[in-house]
Amino acid sequence: MRRSRADGRAPIYLDAPLAEEFLIWNRDVKKNSREWLEKQQRYLAWWADQLKGLDLRKVSLVDHIKPALKSAGKSPHRIAVLKSVYSWLRKEKHLLSVNEDPTFQTLVVPQARPEQWKRDKVIPREHYLLAREHLAPHWRDGMDVQAGTGRHVTELIRFAKEGSVEPYRGDAEEVSGVLVCPQTKSGEPLRTAVSAEVLEAGKRLLERGTFGREKYGMAIISACKAAGIPSFTPGRFRHSVATWAIEKGADPASVAAFLNHKSPSTTRRFYATHAVPAKIPTLR
Repeated sequence: MRRSRADGRAPIYLDAPLAEEFLIWNRDVKKNSREWLEKQQRYLAWWADQLKGLDLRKVSLVDHIKPALKSAGKSPHRIAVLKSVYSWLRKEKHLLSVNEDPTFQTLVVPQARPEQWKRDKVIPREHYLLAREHLAPHWRDGMDVQAGTGRHVTELIRFAKEGSVEPYRGDAEEVSGVLVCPQTKSGEPLRTAVSAEVLEAGKRLLERGTFGREKYGMAIISACKAAGIPSFTPGRFRHSVATWAIEKGADPASVAAFLNHKSPSTTRRFYATHAVPAKIPTLR
């Protein structure tokens, strides 16, 4: 039983019931992906060990949070989860004030941008084609849809389960149809114009109706091994599509619209960081 404080309020501990309630809120209200929920669960368990027996209102940035992070490394996700818990307690549960939140405007999530510049996430075109030859038809269809749309794996799974196909009403010769994917949050479904090959792959995915994330990733890794090329994961297709398009001369604004980004700067900053823009006419 939780003991009441001198001010009559029960202390708040980062224990299993609180963590479970927080995760359920993220799942049902925030509509977080299963992958992110699993990561949050791991980081919550880690923070529960670090802050065991401490009232969250009394946790200190200097005495408790920073020493814990120093021993484990300043993982952006680790910091983001703790900040999210405190924000949830303030804004949704109304259990503590801003002054009782040690992370408010003091604990900063490290920016991922520099790391994006260091790592090349682009899948070489020849590697995509080589791996494709070693995939079973179902997984090949999934990879073709990703390569033709730049969609996340979660969107690919959602499309296979609840998506649809619409006719294309424009006049672009290379477009044969539109793949429609429902969004997890409110708003218009994602509509992507695709080639005839990608359209047929999408139709086959819809006929099957299911698509497994883990098996898909394992199938691609096995295909890379069979092809004798460095392994890549399906999560890299979004970066690859953006980079391929810009390197072929596509306008970043058009690529941003195609990938459903709010701004072309997002495309350049996070998804096409290794693209080389098309050459413009110069004196030499």
